[in-house]
Amino acid sequence: MTRRRLEAWLLANGFQREKGRMSSHVQFERAGVKITVPGHGPQDLSKKHLGLIIRALAAAGFDRDHLRRDFT
Repeated sequence: MTRRRLEAWLLANGFQREKGRMSSHVQFERAGVKITVPGHGPQDLSKKHLGLIIRALAAAGFDRDHLRRDFT
């Protein structure tokens, strides 16, 4: 999954992009849950980073199996 595809998914699922700071990372927030998308490096997210995002979204109430289908 690419960074841009993840950003589009987050926006489509009710997350709001937060105002940027000094970092190139992009943060999205919804109901107290913040997801940080790296703003530099390769466009494709690593398996480790994608796993961390899935874990955070699952803890926020999203279905883990549905997330895996959407992200692969």
